[in-house]
Amino acid sequence: MTTSDRRVPRRKLSDTAADQLSARIEAGEYPVGSKLPAEKDLAQLFGVGRSSMREAVRTLEAAGYLESTHGVGVFVRNDKPQNVGPLDLTLGGGYTMSDLFEVRIALEGMAAELAATRLTDHHRELLVTFLTAAGDPEVTHDEFVRLDGKFHRQVAEASGNPLLLVMWETLGIQFEEYSLKVIQMPGRLDRAHADHVGIADALTQGDPALAGDRAREHVRTVQSELRRAADDAARPRATD
Repeated sequence: MTTSDRRVPRRKLSDTAADQLSARIEAGEYPVGSKLPAEKDLAQLFGVGRSSMREAVRTLEAAGYLESTHGVGVFVRNDKPQNVGPLDLTLGGGYTMSDLFEVRIALEGMAAELAATRLTDHHRELLVTFLTAAGDPEVTHDEFVRLDGKFHRQVAEASGNPLLLVMWETLGIQFEEYSLKVIQMPGRLDRAHADHVGIADALTQGDPALAGDRAREHVRTVQSELRRAADDAARPRATD
């Protein structure tokens, strides 16, 4: 299997279920204040597994459609949610996502450039393993974040520079915290996976310039998405 085999990631079943459920909510099939059917019934209704349905519900909770009450059930909170508020851009240790982005652009760009000239069969096999698991339509957000970290760490290790790897590992806590926050953004998982595939392809081609460019663009893309989200949250909305 080559990384190019997974260039176009399949859409997650949970995302499809979330779209279908939100459409039913907006159409009034599940009115505001009503309790949703049990998870197993929803999973059967939308033709997905219970883990995918659970992930879909979490997505709609983050979007402002639903609200869970422990031991009681999941209720429709809003049928036309507005922005649920700006994303918290702070990270542990007193750092911000902007701090992390600046370091990642420099660090990951150089790691990818070096890895493209030093990639071994062992590194390549591990990257493909991580990409295959991350491309599973049933992968959960938490699992994807774990695989995301493994992918980037493996690129740093493939650079052949042990100090660069140590530098990457010092970002571990902030990277995971950041990833768990942004992975809930609509489409972010699919775009991140596609970027990872592109980086891995450049490494396999042995093209340092392309690998470095794709690694840096991967970080800049989500940085731009967060800026747009912040702008949208700050923009006054028209009232009915």
